[in-house]
This record gives sequence, structure tokens and C-alpha cells, in this order.
Amino acid sequence: MWMQEELVMSENNQKLTKKELRKFSLRYAITAQASQSYEAMQGIACVYSMGPFFEKWFADDPDLMQKKFQNNLKFFNCQTYFGAAITAAALAIEQDRDPSSLQLAASLKTSLMGPFSGIGDALFNTIPKVVMGAMTAYAAIEGNWITCIIMIAIFTPLITWVRQKLIEIGYYGGAELITSRKDQLNNIRDAVSVLGVIVIGALIPSLVKVTTPLAITIGDASQTIQSILDGILPALLPCIVTAVTYFGLTKVKGMNTVKMVWIMIVATILLSYFGILA
Repeated sequence: MWMQEELVMSENNQKLTKKELRKFSLRYAITAQASQSYEAMQGIACVYSMGPFFEKWFADDPDLMQKKFQNNLKFFNCQTYFGAAITAAALAIEQDRDPSSLQLAASLKTSLMGPFSGIGDALFNTIPKVVMGAMTAYAAIEGNWITCIIMIAIFTPLITWVRQKLIEIGYYGGAELITSRKDQLNNIRDAVSVLGVIVIGALIPSLVKVTTPLAITIGDASQTIQSILDGILPALLPCIVTAVTYFGLTKVKGMNTVKMVWIMIVATILLSYFGILA
């Protein structure tokens, strides 16, 4: 029994080959934009790309495999090239059977998807396409159609190669984290979790817009409720709405994202109609 467990662990700790990572890359590429579910977004691509490896590593433990799948079916949305690299790093961490790897992988994806979305959009979506597109368009105006062919022939393979290198960097970096630096995992997990909370917290006032027009009037003096709330804590109402939404999704039995969206729509319409919310 002891030798059998050692064999399973040694097999799981073997790093994936570059050929296997190309398989991972292809599966992620064809599904990253295939699902626009607001509940999971690219979470489906994560599961589809990781699936064959989970089935290989955890075939002897169906319960653990199920936890691995469920852990990666959560909301994830990032620029696709960096998203693949982050998912590859999470895959390396998920390769470990230690229960703490579940939280670490989830926290890693949550904390990195926001910052790397902005970087990835600039590096891979905005700058190359604008620059190369402008050059190609100018050449086309001059009657040179070959420039378009050159752009496709050079830019597409180059960007594919860069994407694959990012995946390799992400995976082997994650593999190093759970091998040579395993004694530091608790500190790293806590740091990544804190970073994830900060990122999500920073998104609340940016994405959730809730204000109230109510005011307190005494004689000629008037004080808006919104200014009082802002004095207590800026973006207090968005924080309250986010907290209520989170509580409903996690604590109310039978609640899901679709039901919560409809509840929010009806509630905001009614509260706006009665002048409670602006």
C-alpha cells in the first residue's frame, strides 16, 4: 500500500512535456471565447483544457478529481494569452494532492486575472494590431497587397509562439512552486489570497454604481444621505449591494446567478421608482 501511494505521488509530480502543454494550449484556445456565461466565463475553458490531465492524475480518486473540476469551474476572465498562462500555472499547482493546492490555485487565478488582462490587452490586442494594421492599411492604399499576406504569415506564427512560451513559463513556474518551494506554500497562499481580495475589492466601486438621491431637510438646510454615506466610507452602497449578492449566492439554498440577476433587476427598478436609489 505504501509503495502504491509513493508510485502515484511520483507519477503526479512528473512535469508535463512540451507536447502535452501544446495539447493544453489547443484545448484552451478553442474554448476560451466559446462560452460567455457570466457565471463562469473562461472557467469552462479551464476545465476543458485541464480535464485530460486531471483524469490521468486522479483516476484512482474520483472525489478528489471532482473537487479539482469544481475548483476550476469558477468565474475566470482574462486576456486569452495570459489567461492560458495563468491557468497553466494553476494546473501545475493542482497537480499536487495536498488539499491546500485547491485554495492556492483558485487564489492565484483570482488575483492575477485582473492585472494581466490589462497588460495582455495592451501587448497582444491593442499595440500589435494597431501598428501592424496601420502599416498594412497604408500599404494597401498604395496598392501593395503583399503586405497583408506578410502580416498574416509573420504575425500569426509569432503570436502563437509567444502564447506557447507564456504557457510553458506559467506551468513550469507553478511546478517549481509546489516542489522546490513547497515549504513556502502557506505564506504564498496567504499573500495571493490577500492580493485576490484587494483586486476584487478595488473592482467594486469601479463596476457597481449605486447611489441614493434621498436628503434630510431641516428648514433651509439640506443634507444628502449620499454625502453622509460617503463620509462614513466611500462607495458604501456598492459594498453593501456586493455583500448582499455574495450572501445570497453562497448562503441561500437554491440560489444561482440567473435568479440573483433577476432579483437585482426587479429590486433596482422598484427602488428607483420610489426614489430610494438614483
